[in-house]
Amino acid sequence: MRIAALLLVCSVLLLSSYSETPQVLYLTIDGYISSGTAMYIERTLASSRYEAVVITINTLGGSADAMLRIVEAIERSPTPIIGFVYPVGGKALSAGTYILMSTHFAAMAPETLIGSAQPVAGGEPVTESKVLNFFAEKMGTLAESRGRNRDEAVKTVLENKNFNPSSALEAGLIEAVASDMEELLALADGRTVRTVTGEKTLNLRSAVLTEIRPGVTESLVSALSDPIVSSILLFLGILILLVGLSTPGWGGEIVGGLMIVLGLVGQGLNINWAGAFLVVLGAALLLYELLSPGFGVAGFGGLVSLTVGMILIGGYPPTPSLVSPEWTGTLLTTVISTSVFVAAFLGFLIYKALKAQRKKPMGPEPKLGRAAENIETGQIGYVFIEGEYWRAKAVKPVKENDRIKVVGKENGVLLVEPLEVT
Repeated sequence: MRIAALLLVCSVLLLSSYSETPQVLYLTIDGYISSGTAMYIERTLASSRYEAVVITINTLGGSADAMLRIVEAIERSPTPIIGFVYPVGGKALSAGTYILMSTHFAAMAPETLIGSAQPVAGGEPVTESKVLNFFAEKMGTLAESRGRNRDEAVKTVLENKNFNPSSALEAGLIEAVASDMEELLALADGRTVRTVTGEKTLNLRSAVLTEIRPGVTESLVSALSDPIVSSILLFLGILILLVGLSTPGWGGEIVGGLMIVLGLVGQGLNINWAGAFLVVLGAALLLYELLSPGFGVAGFGGLVSLTVGMILIGGYPPTPSLVSPEWTGTLLTTVISTSVFVAAFLGFLIYKALKAQRKKPMGPEPKLGRAAENIETGQIGYVFIEGEYWRAKAVKPVKENDRIKVVGKENGVLLVEPLEVT
């Protein structure tokens, strides 16, 4: 009994110790800032069970809409957000600077840079006062709301001014310079910051970092949102679609259509509408494949379309959901695993069909079989001969299950006619 009681006390103490250890969420913004990046930050900041959230930033910039979504998510967060330009030699330029200014505690690693925040459109800096003044005021307001130097912050927009860690610290744009995560948490520990719910003092001594990476949907949208990727998808998609429509039968129209939709997603098309369209298109192609004989082009295209559509919708539902992120991850894993299995099976069927088509021509003696479907004169369908399906062209009309005989071969297609019973 004494041993059991001792074990119980130790367990309670361990649990108490663990519960008192500060938990810090660790997020990463790396590369082009896109709608996928915004989805990632919005999803992870929805949890308020952490002492603080550290967001490392290493970017040349990105979409203004995505940046504003991230800034708004940080402003609404009741949990203190620590922005850290990291790793050493990294940068938080343009959109990255706005995000850094919105965080409650800002820091930079050695040899990093911030600034160059003037908006750009069509590859040229925006000089229109209406747009430029908005972004300058936004930057100034963000800096001022965090107790930083408004005037110096505005210069990053109006003058494209850049700051290294020492000059940013001297100008009052950041609170600390740290070499790594451990030093960052030590410098932030004990600082008081103001969040949307009021002032909070950071307790980060011996904090435990929990990293959350972008999900499947967020990674897919981020990849598609790269301007180079989305432009290539649209350009090639249109070309392949035109080729497919001019020479139907090999699936070019399906591939081209999918590439155009994915390219439009990268250009900002609503993810839910795109996902719904791909799901409907995939279901229609699979139904077509089931109802018409072929070699799986429509079926394979439908499977890809259905999978991508489910990933887009499943990872970014149109209405708020009361499910855990783990459930969403399990859903996406199940969809992808099932699709891979079905794709492998479909690939096997295509392989067998192609193998049958490439078999050596039949000998001169007439072969007998049955029609697998109704075939009108001059039309091509399928017949069943010696345990295998063959493409066949009807010399005379045949009906499904009619006995047929092979009378020749033309361009790899059998010539058949009904077997006349005497």
